[in-house]
Amino acid sequence: MEKTKGSGVFGPKQIGMIIFTGALMLLSACFVGGQNNTVLPVISELRGWDINLLNIVSGFASLLDGIGIIIFAGLSRKNAKVTAGVALVVMAICLVIYGRTESLGLFLVLMFIMGAASGCFSSTCAMTLTANWWPTKKGVVLGFSTIGVVLMQIVYVPVMPVLYAKIGVPNTQIVLAIITLIIALISFFIIKDTPEEAGTTPDGLEGVELEKAKEITKALHEYKSPFTLGKLVKDPSNWTQAIGTMIPLLVAMTFIASTIPILIAYGYAPGFASMVFAIGGILCIIGSVAFGFIDQKLGTKKAFIIYIFFMMLAIILAMFMRTSVICVWLAAMILFAANGSARNLIPSFVGTRYGRWDYPAAYAMIGTIAMLGGGLGIMLTGIFKNPIHMYIFDLIMLVISLVLTIVTKDSFIGKKDEGME
Repeated sequence: MEKTKGSGVFGPKQIGMIIFTGALMLLSACFVGGQNNTVLPVISELRGWDINLLNIVSGFASLLDGIGIIIFAGLSRKNAKVTAGVALVVMAICLVIYGRTESLGLFLVLMFIMGAASGCFSSTCAMTLTANWWPTKKGVVLGFSTIGVVLMQIVYVPVMPVLYAKIGVPNTQIVLAIITLIIALISFFIIKDTPEEAGTTPDGLEGVELEKAKEITKALHEYKSPFTLGKLVKDPSNWTQAIGTMIPLLVAMTFIASTIPILIAYGYAPGFASMVFAIGGILCIIGSVAFGFIDQKLGTKKAFIIYIFFMMLAIILAMFMRTSVICVWLAAMILFAANGSARNLIPSFVGTRYGRWDYPAAYAMIGTIAMLGGGLGIMLTGIFKNPIHMYIFDLIMLVISLVLTIVTKDSFIGKKDEGME
């Protein structure tokens, strides 16, 4: 009887899926989280709009990125690739209008829509696809796919000002929209929701009977998780995990969203501040891969605890950046390297307990709360006028995160694939 082909965690089809989900995360990072240091200052100056207002709304848009998880979780489970494709088309349309409108009200509405679209194709669909394809090997895989998030600092932040200067804002946004539409077409016509549909197996294991694989695919689409929202909110470990994983992301964004202006205010040259940010992006990639392997080797919970300790060290060093250039480099490099793992450890932690069958249901709650951290962090940079006060706040929050993570249960409680335990 015909069987599917097991090709290992990093077989050709698996690598294609890693590249695709990484691209979704890159687009999300660029069009939602990456606006503050690149696009918004240019738009503000060009249109004469208040940059502080734009930054605040940008924070709310990032919150929608997280809230989008609970909105689109059900659609993602039914058909992740089509749901992602539709959201990408919506994003492309917004990008074109975004570069041309002179209406502040419409511009702000577009930011909200883009945040929701990002929450659909990146925070929800990309993570569902990963859970489907690598139910037990997600840690090391997310270590690679979430490189897409940190590539924003390398391929987007430096390039956008150049493109704006050479071809103008409207034309640059059209280029971005075309790229987004191409990825949407790939999502519609090439990507498969499950490895079984692609003729391979979860985690790339040795082949199973093809008919059995088709049954699994059908069952996955029709599966109704017993973990309802009501049941999920009654489990204390879901709350400790959600809040515990949200806090480090919040802390990271208070640092990242304010790094360049703080260093300039301290008297460092703008070019130096930008260079620190760019090199930090490279270290994010290293950190993402490294923590992916730590996750796979030690388990997600231990990896997350190690991540929190690195964040604490970075924030302590940040307190001395005004007087020490060494502390500038150490704080930025440690934080960027550690934070490269944030987007892969959060979904991996959920998958550790719930597996691919119940992952969308659990992530709808846990992931929504966790991903709110990014938007809250951006908004907090507008509240704290003194960087030292902000860093003290960050340290207190990280201690809370450490305690919550330590008490979180990480034993598997979801449905298992029959014959693949």
